[in-house]
Amino acid sequence: MVTRKEVAELAKVSEATVSYVVNNTKNVTPEVRERVLAAVHKLGYRPNMIARSLVTKETRHVAMLVDNLKNPYYCEILEGAQSIASEAGYIVSVLSIDVSNKKSVMELASRGVDGIIFAMGSEKVDNYLRIGPPCVYVGENVYMSYQKAIDDMIGCLVEKGHRNVAMLCGIPLDQDNIRYQNFVEAINNHGLNLNSRLIVDACSGGRTDEAEGARAMTELLARKEEFSAVYAINDLMAMGAMRVLREAGIQIPQDISIIGCDNLSILRYLSPTLSTMDVEAFHVGRSLMQLLIEKIKEEPLSSNTIDASFICRESITEARK
Repeated sequence: MVTRKEVAELAKVSEATVSYVVNNTKNVTPEVRERVLAAVHKLGYRPNMIARSLVTKETRHVAMLVDNLKNPYYCEILEGAQSIASEAGYIVSVLSIDVSNKKSVMELASRGVDGIIFAMGSEKVDNYLRIGPPCVYVGENVYMSYQKAIDDMIGCLVEKGHRNVAMLCGIPLDQDNIRYQNFVEAINNHGLNLNSRLIVDACSGGRTDEAEGARAMTELLARKEEFSAVYAINDLMAMGAMRVLREAGIQIPQDISIIGCDNLSILRYLSPTLSTMDVEAFHVGRSLMQLLIEKIKEEPLSSNTIDASFICRESITEARK
C-alpha cells in the first residue's frame, strides 16, 4: 500500500504538504500542487479516509434526503451537488424519506455524516432540522422564485384565449404553498376570475408523483367545471393527469392545454411535448452543496435566488371557442 511518505519523497515535498493538497486544507503554490498530484497519480496513492476522520472529526461524507427517488428532478439536483462536492473532496449519499422515517434519519446522522441536504420541499423539512449535523434546504439562503414563470404562463394562456385555468396543487394549500399563491396573483394580474372549484388540493400528507396527478385530474373532471387549461405543480403530476385525460377521450392540447414544472429532460420526448417551467435543478444542487460546505466549515454563508422560467411547448394551443 502506497504511503504518504512515498508520495512526499517522489514530489520532493514534506508529508504535511501532501496532506494539504490531498485534503484541500491549505493553499500551496500551483507548481507544488501539480507535483504532488502527479506523484499521487503515478503511485496510485489513496488516502486512508477512516484514519483521517478520526483525526479531523470529519468524514467528508454528506447525505441528500429526497421524498421520491423515482423523480428524475432529484437526479439533476444530485448531479449539481456532486459537481461541487467532488471538487471539495466530499461524497454524497442519497436517502429517500419515502422508505424511511425520522428515526432512520437520526441513525444516519449518528453514523457520522458531516451535513445533510434536504432536496424536498421546505414544508417537509421542519421535523428534521434538530438532528445534529449542519443542514441546508431550499428556502434558507438558497431560494426558488416561480412568480415570473407562473405569470408568464398565465399570460401565454390568456393570449391563446384561455379563461378558465385549473391547478393541481400536490402540496397542501395550508402548508404555505408558494406556487399556489403565485398562481392566484397571476390569475388576478391578467384579469381572470379565480374559480376555487378548479383548484384541486393535495391528498393527505401531500404527494407530487404521477399517481397524485392522476388522482387530482380524476377529481377535477368529476366536479364537471368548465376549464380549458390546467397547471400541475410538477412534471410528474402533469404526466399522470395527461393519462387520465386521454383515457377520458380528451385530446391534448386540442381540448385541454396542460403545463407542468421542473423541465425534466425525458418529458421532451412526450407527444405532445410538455410545456413546463425550468427550475435549473443542477444549479439548485450546486448552490445547496456550496452552502452546506460553508456551514460545515463555519464560513460566511452565501445567498442565491434561482428564478424559474416558463417554457411553452406543444401541450399548449389556442382555446376552443
